[in-house]
Amino acid sequence: MDNMDEQAQQVQEYLSRRSVLQTLAGVLLVPAVAGCSQSVQPPASSSSTATSSPTAQTHQQGHSLYTYSGHKERVTSVDWSRDGKRIVSGSLDKTVQVWDATFSNAFPPYIYHGHTDQVLTVGWGPDSKRVVSGGADKTVQMWDALTGEDVTVYRGHTGPVMSVAWSPDGKLIASGSTDGSVRIWDVDKKALKYIYRGHSADVNTVAWSSDSKHIASGSTDKTVQVFEAETGKTLTIYRGHSARVSSVSWSPDGTQIASASWDKTVQVWNAATGVVSYTYNGYNVDVVRRGDTTKGVLPDLVFAVAWSHNGKRIVAITQTYCGDICAVVVTWDAATGKNVSFYPDFPIFSIAWSPDDTRLVNAVSYTDAQISRVS
Repeated sequence: MDNMDEQAQQVQEYLSRRSVLQTLAGVLLVPAVAGCSQSVQPPASSSSTATSSPTAQTHQQGHSLYTYSGHKERVTSVDWSRDGKRIVSGSLDKTVQVWDATFSNAFPPYIYHGHTDQVLTVGWGPDSKRVVSGGADKTVQMWDALTGEDVTVYRGHTGPVMSVAWSPDGKLIASGSTDGSVRIWDVDKKALKYIYRGHSADVNTVAWSSDSKHIASGSTDKTVQVFEAETGKTLTIYRGHSARVSSVSWSPDGTQIASASWDKTVQVWNAATGVVSYTYNGYNVDVVRRGDTTKGVLPDLVFAVAWSHNGKRIVAITQTYCGDICAVVVTWDAATGKNVSFYPDFPIFSIAWSPDDTRLVNAVSYTDAQISRVS
């Protein structure tokens, strides 16, 4: 096996589980923006507030508006608050950081130090006041986004927590783990409600329907499973993918699900019946770089997918090996599958829409989170 083959194999292993990203990051990846400084330093305690401001950078390929450089290691997960004012980002540096999304620096960054290992997933509560986070320390933590206080630590997973999601009605939190389970936590009672054990391998992603009645979970077992949030009763098992499912997202009306997989596709299907509406294959990364609009296929790994709040667009991020690790960000018409915008970018591992659907926040390359304009 030559050196490139060895590196390509390492990339596949590197992306197979975020809990091992730190080991290979220094060898395989390059910074997203040359000379990008890290001006926000974590304080000594979780109750402290960072006083310096993040730096802004320009990245023409990605239509970048702003780059936040507060983390010391790779950013693994991002989410935008429902009121549009703040963004939360989790990192391999074991911190969760809450920062101003309005470019006004009206809110100094807050840095939460509650986790004892890498943070792999973050999410906002529907009230835009609380955050939920999960990580390699096998815990799910709920806390006040402004102060870091009123902390609840949910324990029970026996493997790293890969995905967390807060129900739209604010009552429950779902968490998926490499232990193969989805756990449903009661927010008010601060206790476990039940465990969903339908999967036979790692649970990589969980998502709520807009009415808070259903949960979708995607797994390395190649299935997406839809179940009742109140009872855990399985309603639909979708078996359309031929490789691990990395990400799922509901349509705002709760009728469809977009699921992303390492089989190079995003599949859009009826949540109740499992009937496929269409399969999105996108553009080949090399085609995109040439500026050609020839239809191709997505690169090897579709890493994340997110449906816009207005239901009109879907965005996906992909990873492939191209000398280092490259990504393509693609948005398309949710109804037809027709491409709207696409551009190559540096490695991205998480993406979220702004509430008004005009911007995206990406967990991009080494230590940055980046806000980009949507074409």
